[in-house]
Amino acid sequence: MLTAIEDNGLLLIRADGTLSDSDYDRFVPFFERVAARVPGTVPMLIELAPDFSGWDMGGLWRDLKFDAKHKDSFGRIAMVGDSSWEEWGTKLFDPLFRAEMRFFTPVERVAAESWARDGRNAS
Repeated sequence: MLTAIEDNGLLLIRADGTLSDSDYDRFVPFFERVAARVPGTVPMLIELAPDFSGWDMGGLWRDLKFDAKHKDSFGRIAMVGDSSWEEWGTKLFDPLFRAEMRFFTPVERVAAESWARDGRNAS
């Protein structure tokens, strides 16, 4: 499940369990409303819950389409998680995004939020 709120221009996203196509039915319109309203790019803090296990096939396809369509709207992306595969994945995908991505552990969450906000108007 994807849950998201906006906090003064920063998108706070939490990913739980296995993400499916229907998670993006709710998330994409929310992101598009925020991106239309926030000047510049949208910084994000994405928290991967301990039970986050990735995507099913429909969710993966929607995620890839979302990333391709909205890549110019992404500000800094702070990934917060507690496993080495999540850190590895962040480093692997960082070169594929125009936006800067950085991995943080849960105890570094405040630093992650600060880092994402500091790049708010960066493209």
